[in-house]
Amino acid sequence: MSVRRHLAWMGLSQGAFFVLQFFGSAIVAHLLSPYEVGVYALAAAIAAVLSTVQAFGFAGFMVREPVIDDQVTASVFTANLFISAALSVLLIGVGLFSKTYLHAKGVGEVVLVMASLPLFGALEFLPATRLEREARFKAIALVGTARNVTAQLVTLILAFMGASYMSLACGQVVAAVVSAAAFNLVGREHISFRFSLSQWRRLLRYGSQMLAISGIAAISQRIAELTLGRVVGLSALGLYSRASSVNNLAWDNIHLMIGRVVFVDLATQRRGGASLREPYLRVVENTTALLWPAFAGLGVIAGPLILNVYGAKWLGAVVPLIMLAAGSMVSVAITMTWELFVICEETGRQAKIEFIRAGVGLVMFVCGCFFGLTGAAASRLTEATFAVFFYRPHLSRMTETRTRDFVPIYFRSALVAAAAVAPAAMLMALYGGSPRTPFVYVLLAVAGGGLLWFGAIILFNHPLALELKHLRPRAPAKTYVVQAEAAAAAGE
Repeated sequence: MSVRRHLAWMGLSQGAFFVLQFFGSAIVAHLLSPYEVGVYALAAAIAAVLSTVQAFGFAGFMVREPVIDDQVTASVFTANLFISAALSVLLIGVGLFSKTYLHAKGVGEVVLVMASLPLFGALEFLPATRLEREARFKAIALVGTARNVTAQLVTLILAFMGASYMSLACGQVVAAVVSAAAFNLVGREHISFRFSLSQWRRLLRYGSQMLAISGIAAISQRIAELTLGRVVGLSALGLYSRASSVNNLAWDNIHLMIGRVVFVDLATQRRGGASLREPYLRVVENTTALLWPAFAGLGVIAGPLILNVYGAKWLGAVVPLIMLAAGSMVSVAITMTWELFVICEETGRQAKIEFIRAGVGLVMFVCGCFFGLTGAAASRLTEATFAVFFYRPHLSRMTETRTRDFVPIYFRSALVAAAAVAPAAMLMALYGGSPRTPFVYVLLAVAGGGLLWFGAIILFNHPLALELKHLRPRAPAKTYVVQAEAAAAAGE
């Protein structure tokens, strides 16, 4: 029951974030051009490449550890603070000297503004990770909502005032300040400024493995975006960034939210010596039933969605969005990959696997860039397919599952997805796939698909229906009154 409650809180938070981000990004898209968004995306890509030094995964270390004592806490805090400070200095250096090496106006200024983000992240690190380890997701959800509201409001206000691409960067910085203050207030019992490196060997071993995993993936992704901006142009990068952000609305608000809660639950079960087989199969079944319809529907209505929400100048993002949504559907099939390797303490093995996967993916993307924006986006679908076949044997080994265990799961989720997207697919076919399909009809088709989705999970007796049933509010007070009256009658 606790996992469902945690998912409910995180779901409410992510739902609020989805609404804010969706409408906020729509307004920003009308205020800024693809080139301006491309400038911010290029600066964010540069910052992300440099931020790979921060990819030591210490938050996962704090969640996974059987026992957290003062020495572990002080060592992790010290290491994280040192890395964050080094990253800020590095970003300042890049921002100051960017005019010499970067020929895109404004990129350096954005990087300088973003240089403060690692320091604010270091200030909230201990309270945030300890709250997550304790599964206090209600507090985490509320802080996350406050951060997201702040980011969207500041960005919109500055964009209306004509701050251009700087509005996006400043919104992130102000939101980081609010988040750091809120986490330190809510988790004040976990605030500690003790310095120590007594656990440096363990942290270095774990961190270097996580750096190889997350760092390689981040570098690969950001180098790909830098290549796209260089080969195809900043406007194309802006279009790709828009398609990616729309696709990530579903990925970040559903998949990553589920991953955070389930990671804590699976880590707890693993520490207790329990098998991960049944919990993992349940996670795969519920996640595919949620996300396959979402991504499939996103691909079907991509044209009308982009045109009506973001405007005609963003129509170039339609085809990339379709490709990215298809790739995300494939990736969902091997959900919780990173989490399982961390929980099973096989990060060293994953580092080797990720090196090959990221390398192959980068080569595919760079080659795709020479075929334009569509070719670059299509490479992501090919990369996701490659990752499924590459990771599947290891996931099966760690969870004691076999390929045939997933066949009925994928079949049921595919039927649910087909039912959910059927109205929208028929509508788009009727209008020849035109982006100018009446948006009112599109919204009605989406609503009808939602009803069919709900009916399908009930009809197929899908495990997700049981999960939703358990989330319904109950009336415990009435039960207690009845019990009290029964006890009183028995006493008489």
